[in-house]
Amino acid sequence: MKKLINIWHYISVYLAGLTALIALFMPVTEVQKCLLASITILFLHFFEEFGYPGGFPLMGMKVMMGSDETDYRKWDCNNLNSMFGNWGFLILLYILPLFLPDVRFLTLSAMMFLFAEVFMHLILFPVALKTFYNAGIITAVCGLGFIGCYYFTRVFDASMYVWYDYVLAVVWFVAVFMFCFRSKLYWNLGKKPGYDLTEITAYGAGFKR
Repeated sequence: MKKLINIWHYISVYLAGLTALIALFMPVTEVQKCLLASITILFLHFFEEFGYPGGFPLMGMKVMMGSDETDYRKWDCNNLNSMFGNWGFLILLYILPLFLPDVRFLTLSAMMFLFAEVFMHLILFPVALKTFYNAGIITAVCGLGFIGCYYFTRVFDASMYVWYDYVLAVVWFVAVFMFCFRSKLYWNLGKKPGYDLTEITAYGAGFKR
């Protein structure tokens, strides 16, 4: 099991392919296609961030945690809590709406968060790191951003929603984010031995300390 967890970002590529096949060959609605497309790109997003070229953990420590510690062995971050956080977030925010289509704010929350990903990778990280490329920017902007624009211009029906759906949508993705990436469970998993990051995952290909 540890071996599989330690290659979770590589497994994500195969899950992306499986999800794409479901979207292409299963009878699904346009909304479900947008959700499945988002799931597909998110799996590839995880690979870009943690597989190749990697480097998101260092980026996250610097920008999101405000830490100057560059030794990944001292971080409360490993493959176990990285998998828990990212896959857990994907399940709660993107897979759950597939099975609960009548809970309107769930789909709205998933589609709105696509733009939060674009903001983080296109503005937040480049400004903070003073470099344009950051781990995840290609899949975020070219993939998630495109899906978000397509959904809100071609699929979205504003008449289906009332004002509190938008509030619930934001509250939901913030709550899911906090549980998946800031909860006590997340930090405790990050301390478990046997799930160490590699240097490529932690720092990115070609990084020199």
